[in-house]
Amino acid sequence: MNFWQRLSRFGIGIVLGIALSLYFFGSRGCGEWLPSAQIRTSVVEGGLQLAPEVKQAHPDLSVSDVLAFVGTAEVDFGASGPRDTPQWYVLSSDGTSGSLSEVEVVLLDTASVVRRVAFQD
Repeated sequence: MNFWQRLSRFGIGIVLGIALSLYFFGSRGCGEWLPSAQIRTSVVEGGLQLAPEVKQAHPDLSVSDVLAFVGTAEVDFGASGPRDTPQWYVLSSDGTSGSLSEVEVVLLDTASVVRRVAFQD
């Protein structure tokens, strides 16, 4: 068997493997395995509370507003403290005017606490 026959059989195997993977796992994505998706999931599933400072500074802000923001935001790992104890993350998004643009969340054992928010001007 020469090189070209081996290469063609290898190519056929790759194509069949991709086709079978798409058939079995096509509707499922790998996006929920990424680190930012894991952090957003842990924030939402662990429960979310607003820090007293945030409640006092922004009395019209509700937990549901923050949860809606967390669902669409991206985690800024450069501005976060994932190796600190407790871990804290900065979630940011390019939202519309007057909406949340940045949220700082601390992950605790009992719940996630929002300790800082920033609004889009």
